[in-house]
Amino acid sequence: MRRGNLFRTSSFRLTLLYAGLFAASVLVLFATIYWATAVYLQGELDSVVQTELATLKEHYEDTGNSLPALAAAIAERLSFPSNRSAYYLLQDGQGQHIAGNLPEPASLQPGAWSDVWLPGSAVGDDEPHRIRGVTAALADGASLFVAQDYFQLDEVRELVARAFGWGAGVTLALALLGGVAMSGAVLRRIELVAATAEHIMAGDLGRRVPTRGTGDEFDRLATVLNAMLARNQQLMEGLRQVSNDIAHDLRTPLTRLRQSLEKSRRTARDLREYEDAVDRAIAETDTILDTFGALLRIAQIEAGTRRAGFRRVDLSALLDTILEVYGPAADEKGQHFAGDVPAGIATTGDPELLTQMIANLTENAIRHSPPGARIVVTLTAPEETGAGAQIVVADSGPGIPAEQRDKVFRRFYRLDASRTTPGSGLGLSLAAAVADLHGIELRLADNEPGLLVLLHMPPPASGERRPEFAEKSRI
Repeated sequence: MRRGNLFRTSSFRLTLLYAGLFAASVLVLFATIYWATAVYLQGELDSVVQTELATLKEHYEDTGNSLPALAAAIAERLSFPSNRSAYYLLQDGQGQHIAGNLPEPASLQPGAWSDVWLPGSAVGDDEPHRIRGVTAALADGASLFVAQDYFQLDEVRELVARAFGWGAGVTLALALLGGVAMSGAVLRRIELVAATAEHIMAGDLGRRVPTRGTGDEFDRLATVLNAMLARNQQLMEGLRQVSNDIAHDLRTPLTRLRQSLEKSRRTARDLREYEDAVDRAIAETDTILDTFGALLRIAQIEAGTRRAGFRRVDLSALLDTILEVYGPAADEKGQHFAGDVPAGIATTGDPELLTQMIANLTENAIRHSPPGARIVVTLTAPEETGAGAQIVVADSGPGIPAEQRDKVFRRFYRLDASRTTPGSGLGLSLAAAVADLHGIELRLADNEPGLLVLLHMPPPASGERRPEFAEKSRI
């Protein structure tokens, strides 16, 4: 995995976007907290100054406006170690310094708040300090200035700014690390899909996207992709098989047609023999065209284009028609043909394709069963709500070996015993394609003796009323 690929991933860019938005929100939060903290601390500082000033003025008034008494009270306060951040300045009417730990300010307006910068030497520090206070007018032109050091407030502001600075830095670092980790994990999963696609394009159709078993969105995507790949592999193998089967199975009738025409050209002596040769060629050509027609029909069904014509189909009436049409053919072969078809059973699908599927299965049973065999077509109504009906075509013929039951649905595949009978080997392939289009489970089983063909219809569509089933048998 190249680092450049990681930084170009959409997940990494999305992480950067969210990191930027989060950093902006952190800055807004910081500005709000910083402003609220500063306003609160300054309000507390101003409240302390106002309370101290009011206390001193009250003491001044209680002592009969005595400046010496007020100066003694200020000196007493300055002697307290806990009062080191307080500053006082008491001046008489001529502006002379009487008491306090401040040199004379340049100008102080009575009743107004003032910010005063003191040099570091004045407060025993290396850096200048800012104090904030208010001036009160006293009798005879005297004034009292009370202030508090801004140092603590500035320290808190700096602490808040430093804490949020570190917090924002850590947040961005974690966001970037998380983005790299998340993007790397996503990129690895995507590269697994890309690697699988490359192997498939190189010819390994059996390769699948690996899953982790976590059930997350990547596993669900991999499951869907694997199902699609399996379907594509099935179609490709089917196409390869069809190509091979066409090359082998159609070569015989075409060769036979050519030989017949060549023989007629050499041996025919009159018009009648030529006409017989042409009739045989036309019959052989019709057989070949029927084979191609069946192949095209299967391709059309597998493409799913007929699904748009689905509608409600009366299965009971459809099977009644099958029994009526194929009864004479079975009687002609001396077979016992019967049916058990309850009335009122319906499904959803293409009636023409469903008719052809069941007709192919019925005709297959009649064709490959010997005289005297028993053939029964059964329609079973579902016993529980939401289940689909079941169609069974059973015969007592030679059956199909278990190891070949999956192969008979391949195009042109024919058992050795059936190669002497007419047909192209596409009947069961067509039935399987129709069943797949309708979501019908088509399964072959042993009838002991004979073959059992089971068709499990899908459950009725949502919202479709379940029909009432009445018993009706045809034996």
